[in-house]
Amino acid sequence: MKKALIVVDYQNDFVNGSLGFRQSEEISNNIYSLVEKYVNENDFVVFTKDTHYENYLETREGKFLPVKHCIKGTEGHKLFGNLNGFEDSVSPNIAIVEKETFGSDKLCSVIEKAFSGAPDVIEFCGVVTNICVLSNVILCLTHFKETKIVVHQNATAALGNMQELSIEILKGLGVEII
Repeated sequence: MKKALIVVDYQNDFVNGSLGFRQSEEISNNIYSLVEKYVNENDFVVFTKDTHYENYLETREGKFLPVKHCIKGTEGHKLFGNLNGFEDSVSPNIAIVEKETFGSDKLCSVIEKAFSGAPDVIEFCGVVTNICVLSNVILCLTHFKETKIVVHQNATAALGNMQELSIEILKGLGVEII
């Protein structure tokens, strides 16, 4: 079976930095376990990295969310904790996709290239469920019409009741929640 794991924006600024929140830190072991499983089974792993520049507050997103975060070259931009070791990994089974907004159409291209088409399953974990996770799930649902999409509820996080609401929306889109 051809499988891909997408780790969405699990970066320092979303865990313990400028946009960090308790729930994102609480899922770290679950994310590490998923990544370890995929790596050990030689399955494909993509880390998306929210990537902004010094002019962030002047961008459309910066006006909507006026908190500087994930500025390229800063500690906040790096993958969190044990995942940081993948920053410089060179492997045909690991990719890093830098994205300048919530969703990344480049993500679908990277997956398609890795599989020379569509994988059988794309699994998601990471943060923030109601923004970047949801955006990228929808992009993959649209691009890979027959691929099973799975979201790991215990390896995603959002603030307050947004986690539960996001999971309900994902279910309504036909995403499998585990």
